[in-house]
Amino acid sequence: MNLSQLRFASAVASTGSFTTGAVECCVTQPTLSNGIAQLENELGERLFVRTTRKVALTPFGVHVLPYINEVLSAQTSLVRQTQVFLSPEKRLIRIGTSPLVSANLLGLMIEPFRLRNPNVDVVLREMNMTDLYRMLDEGLLDFVFGVANVQKGSWIATFLYEEPLLFVPRGAVWPNGQPRHSVQLKDIADETYVMVPDACGLSRATRALFRSHRRKLHEYSGEAMSYQVLEEWASLGIGAAILPKSKVAASGHAAFPIADKSGREVTIGFEATWSRTGAQPPHLLEFATHLRKVVPGIISGLGPGTKR
Repeated sequence: MNLSQLRFASAVASTGSFTTGAVECCVTQPTLSNGIAQLENELGERLFVRTTRKVALTPFGVHVLPYINEVLSAQTSLVRQTQVFLSPEKRLIRIGTSPLVSANLLGLMIEPFRLRNPNVDVVLREMNMTDLYRMLDEGLLDFVFGVANVQKGSWIATFLYEEPLLFVPRGAVWPNGQPRHSVQLKDIADETYVMVPDACGLSRATRALFRSHRRKLHEYSGEAMSYQVLEEWASLGIGAAILPKSKVAASGHAAFPIADKSGREVTIGFEATWSRTGAQPPHLLEFATHLRKVVPGIISGLGPGTKR
């Protein structure tokens, strides 16, 4: 057995669903199901009763679940205590960030804490959301900054900021040549959109936006690997794009805020997430307090375009 299989079992037990458990673990449902099946085979007993309506723990599953959670908690504590032992004089905060997070805002949120705590090193790592949450679960990261509204599970989260989503039209000009201050989704629903991989929070947010308006999202069959490429492909006429305001380059290309049915600006939100398991060192607790109490004031002082 391995930690991923134990994490899968814990997630399904807490959510009561293989589908939701897979989302929480940032893996596909077949990957989660296969992992649990392998764990059950090694243990020699079924952990879950599966029906068409629900998933429930077997008596054996109820018995061993506390031990599964204990192993996961111990693994998190082991990684943290190893860091403390190897670096007793230098405290460390390891932050994983989605490429979607604004680098400028990231600096504004972290720098006041660094100035107050010169003996704390802040180490940043940028990766896709799937890998970030896996590393958070494995104790390899202390915090993750990414798109809000992800299933929380064993995590704690605090909202950081939101910013407008912009529509970048195919060819980077409005089709009829008329300038616009904003567009509604109904006006751009028939466009074909260039996308980035599913592991990115932007793709999930874009699909959720279309679902909330009961519109079908037409996706270009290819796939970009960066937000810069999305905008470049839109400029080339390959397809339209939807991007946060901070990711639209100052290149003169047309980009329009998106409004919902009531005329309100459509935004994408970002949050900080950390684990609720294991004992937290004082400097990590202090940074969590900084995110909750200091960052809102920093964001509110930036004015329109970025909001708490």
